[in-house]
Amino acid sequence: MAPLPQPRRLEPSDPAARALASEKARRALAPFLNRSRGLAEAARAAGLSRQALRYWVRKFERLGLLERTHGGARPRWRAAAPAFLLPFAADPASAGLREWLEHRLAPEYEALLDAAARRLEELKLDHLLFYAEEGEPVTRPADARGRVGRESGLLDGFSGTLELSDADAARLRLELAALWARYARNQGRGRRLRVYAYLVDEPPGSGR
Repeated sequence: MAPLPQPRRLEPSDPAARALASEKARRALAPFLNRSRGLAEAARAAGLSRQALRYWVRKFERLGLLERTHGGARPRWRAAAPAFLLPFAADPASAGLREWLEHRLAPEYEALLDAAARRLEELKLDHLLFYAEEGEPVTRPADARGRVGRESGLLDGFSGTLELSDADAARLRLELAALWARYARNQGRGRRLRVYAYLVDEPPGSGR
């Protein structure tokens, strides 16, 4: 793996950091990192129109994120640093961390939905049973006769909440890590499995 570039650290109050809290802005700046590009070339690399990228270039110049390296009829620009260190707190909506996670996890989430849908089809659970519990609407996957499937088994996995002592919680984490490591060593050609296992500490009083 190539060494990571030395970043320029931006403060949360820096307008440049707030601008780069947007995934669209990062996509527009990326073609200029580590190389000088003209508008048309950078627009193709970013998948943007020249008009859209021209807007970003002007904004990045004002913020000190882009430097013009060649003037004349065909100017070129280069990012002011090879990388930038952006505090999540720079997002004025305080959603920077969540937005990044949503973008990062989107492919995994789509794969999970596809796997769940295939499993529902295999089990003939092609209906929703709709009813109420204490006035609250509830839906459960069911077959054509109204027989309900166990949602926790739809992906051959486990879901729900466990209330464990600190010692048992630590032991579970270690056992799962060891299990993953054991099977990871045996990877090779064969059946491809997508595995999910998240242990999340819930705050006291949270719903189940």
